[in-house]
Amino acid sequence: MSAHNLELVRRSFEAFARGDLETFFAAHDPHIEWTTGADEPDPQTYRGAEGMRRFTADTDEAWANRFDGVVRFGDFIDLGDWVVAPWTARLEGKGSGAVVEVYETYAVRVERDRIVRVIEYRTTDEAVEACRKRGAG
Repeated sequence: MSAHNLELVRRSFEAFARGDLETFFAAHDPHIEWTTGADEPDPQTYRGAEGMRRFTADTDEAWANRFDGVVRFGDFIDLGDWVVAPWTARLEGKGSGAVVEVYETYAVRVERDRIVRVIEYRTTDEAVEACRKRGAG
């Protein structure tokens, strides 16, 4: 089942990166929780379908090119019920025009063929360690 989880996450996140939000949302549980990085200016947890709509709107509002295929994924790591998804992007601030290199990793929990939890980390090592503490791998 874990290889299936990895492919589910890959398809969903690749869709998100190209702005295909319908495919992205289709993989999510209705009660999903998405927690942004603790070091972000306004860290928070988005909950449910409405929360995810706010999350994608917030993401689109901040970056001029977020859904323009600029995200590059690293190797996804299969940890059973958790999948670790590292990515990088060169993003342009919508208001400032400032270009920022972003390095982030998602720790993604899958249950019953649905993404139920996403936690953002800066590094892959942090995400893997957090997943292992939660009983993965």
